[in-house]
Amino acid sequence: MKKWILMIVAIFLLCSGTIWFIQGHYFQVEPFSEEEAIRHIETIYKGQVSQVKKQGNTFEIQFTRQNVKYTAIIDAMTQQVSDLTMKEGQSKLLLTEHQIRQMFKKEYGDVESVMLSETIYTVRVEKEHKQKEITVDGYSGDVLAEKDVKLLDQPVENHIITEQQAIDIALQQLKGEVDSVDFEETTDGGYYLVEIETQHDEATFQIHAVSGKVLSVSWDD
Repeated sequence: MKKWILMIVAIFLLCSGTIWFIQGHYFQVEPFSEEEAIRHIETIYKGQVSQVKKQGNTFEIQFTRQNVKYTAIIDAMTQQVSDLTMKEGQSKLLLTEHQIRQMFKKEYGDVESVMLSETIYTVRVEKEHKQKEITVDGYSGDVLAEKDVKLLDQPVENHIITEQQAIDIALQQLKGEVDSVDFEETTDGGYYLVEIETQHDEATFQIHAVSGKVLSVSWDD
């Protein structure tokens, strides 16, 4: 009886050793290199890696996806992401028209016009007797596209809304007391800056003087 038990144990150990040998030599996963870890993160998260740190058998990888920064911890041996945290996101407030103009003034000089559609600015500039229309991300200020445009033979007449209309538009966004109203002239009709104050908040609304569209909102802490 003991002999049969010893034979069974021996066969079990032999089989276990054989399986371990096969796994170790034929199925062992090679650890990630830094380049492979970066490619893996960019593939699965569709982001752009900005920084990599190696700590033992793990990589700490920082990447950006849709204007939000993340940090991922990936095990080089198992090739698995063990932790993913969001570091910081893009500001919720759009860049103002003034900020956009200052950005392009450095390269192009005078900016012909700036128009906002949802979260995208369209900037028209002139350089070397040619006009360009530049599409810009309203949050980051990144240039999304550029194209040459032809000058119009006759300018389009713009009808400017009144100061009271601008105030009414701002009050639709935030109920409160009107603290001040300023008008800034631009080549595309100008805009109003309407400051509204409540018991708890104070905000300045940038309102396009032709379309009446709210271009941006700045909150005072």
